[in-house]
Amino acid sequence: MSLCVVIPVWNDPAGLGRLLTQMLDMAEFDQIIISDDASSPPARPDLLGLPEETARTLANDPRLLWLRSEIQRGAGHARNMAFDQITTNHVIFFDSDDRFLPDFSQLVTELNARDDRLDYDFCIFRHVDSRNRSKGGLGPLGSDDGIWAGAGAMTASPKLLPLQGATQLVRISAYPWNKIYRTAFLREAGIRCTEIPVHNDLELHWMSFLKARRILTSRRVCCEHFVEVEGKRLTNRSGRERFEVFQALDALQQELNENLRRVDFLIPFAEFYTRLFSWITDKLEPELRDSFAAKVRAFLRKVTEAQYTLIALRNPAVAARINRLLLASSK
Repeated sequence: MSLCVVIPVWNDPAGLGRLLTQMLDMAEFDQIIISDDASSPPARPDLLGLPEETARTLANDPRLLWLRSEIQRGAGHARNMAFDQITTNHVIFFDSDDRFLPDFSQLVTELNARDDRLDYDFCIFRHVDSRNRSKGGLGPLGSDDGIWAGAGAMTASPKLLPLQGATQLVRISAYPWNKIYRTAFLREAGIRCTEIPVHNDLELHWMSFLKARRILTSRRVCCEHFVEVEGKRLTNRSGRERFEVFQALDALQQELNENLRRVDFLIPFAEFYTRLFSWITDKLEPELRDSFAAKVRAFLRKVTEAQYTLIALRNPAVAARINRLLLASSK
């Protein structure tokens, strides 16, 4: 397979410089697209604080394509802008502050060795979370690792994931960087990132599972994800931009309403958004919570009566959470 890596970046020259320096020695990538979301200063080889020789190598590497938006529009727009320029048959979306681990190269080798190496929609792999690494762990947070085990996806080499396993593995956090996608799958299915300030990767993650025909899994730990618990990262925002999450959720609910074959994903999706609503509410500035609750009520009204009945029959606890959210929203 030919592989592209898309890297959205905003004001992270040090992180981007470290990642690109690492990737110079990785032969797995045929195309590297840096998508600058109006960074100041711009993301350019000579402005990353790298040694002159390294900067010159990056500037002359034919695999690298440097894109820039003059207006900050978020990582979702940056990924979409880069997606339109991909020329390879596979792609991975990565973050500038994360790192590839040696298992990534091993996974690419295993995928290339498969007879069906072009006949899967995406391959999802494990990662190590920096919060877990700081405590001596070598994998994801415990909650995600438990889902991997429950899905039967902890096998030594990439394997096809059955539907039952997919409805389990979709429950992991919505990461954009833990999957190697077949580019044509994303394009034919019309899957893109939602162009909103935060939560822009929800649609990419969930639509991938909802529309994929063949999913591969690998237990290999292929990257380290760095989490800044506090600070000014976009993921720590507490303002009205959180309301835009409904752009992504509405698209996913519509897909479930129109594609009855995906009914098996109804319960995990309901589990996900009910917990997400509580998490966002805790993050929000107190004066915004009533307005957000009204948005929640409007979204929950899009769940059809048949869907709610099925949720209540299969998972009464989730149905009870929906009822509590509706009651809390109407106060």
